[in-house]
Amino acid sequence: MTAAGTVFAERWEVVAPLASGSTSEVYRGLDRHSGDAVALKVLRADLASNAEALQRFQREGRVALKLSHPHIVEVRDFGSHEGHAWIAMELLEGDTLEAHLGDARMPRESVLAIVEQVAAAVDCAHAAGVVHRDLKPDNVFVLAGDAVRVKVLDFGFAKLLNLLEADGLKTAANALLGTPLYMAPEQVRSSSTVDPRADLWSLGVIAYELLTGAAPFDAKATADLLVEILTKRVPPPTTVDPTLPASVDRWARRALERDAERRFANATELALALRRAFDPDEAVRAALRTQPYPAKRVAREGVPRWLVALAIAALVALAVAASRVLRS
Repeated sequence: MTAAGTVFAERWEVVAPLASGSTSEVYRGLDRHSGDAVALKVLRADLASNAEALQRFQREGRVALKLSHPHIVEVRDFGSHEGHAWIAMELLEGDTLEAHLGDARMPRESVLAIVEQVAAAVDCAHAAGVVHRDLKPDNVFVLAGDAVRVKVLDFGFAKLLNLLEADGLKTAANALLGTPLYMAPEQVRSSSTVDPRADLWSLGVIAYELLTGAAPFDAKATADLLVEILTKRVPPPTTVDPTLPASVDRWARRALERDAERRFANATELALALRRAFDPDEAVRAALRTQPYPAKRVAREGVPRWLVALAIAALVALAVAASRVLRS
């Protein structure tokens, strides 16, 4: 445990413990410069000498600093203090989406809102050359309040597509990174070769689980679960919940397509297609008001501005194309 009163970088003061996980501890903290409350995430002391754990923790801070989006947790600083790695981030009030899965079935509009918000965050990360690789309900935080608002957390397993941004941390071809239930088939085969389409599969599994109240794969042992991901036919959502429209089955077939080439082009398209499955007219309106969020900090950290502009233009074109398709 990190003692209350400990100060990182002469700015971030530990106030009280909030939570503890398998790799880190989270504390309520204070930004001495602004007086704002913050969350301070500290790598567990027993992992401080583990080089791989330390690199992944530092990667989380470095990657998140590159991303600026309303639905991605804001990381403000990171570093090391007396051998303990730490990350300072915005303090969130609420609970993870994982904690809500045990509740009564979530209202359909809330499910659609969550999928759309996570999709926007995922597309922002992809535009910045970042693949999350561990998208799951425990890494989606539902903010307290009447309106549904979520933030994507934990980029510790993120893959950087721009090799110039790599930190030297290599992923072995046979390494298993991520949470098995939400891993794409290609990620099961090799975590080192995944691209943004793996995150689309993960988002599809999350949406399926929110809509039906059940996961598409139900094996208990990890080995059996991985086999199911690679080979088992995904049950159509209507076989789990007959009240769902048949159009959701068509959506699920594409969202959870084992051939990555045949999945949706991006997360926003996946989310709009799901809304269309319930209400085509509202999906058209959603497509028209959907705006891609650029990765604001990337251009000044080495990625050419023309490449950022090209990525943003591509996202705009895809949103417009989606709206036209939805009208047809």
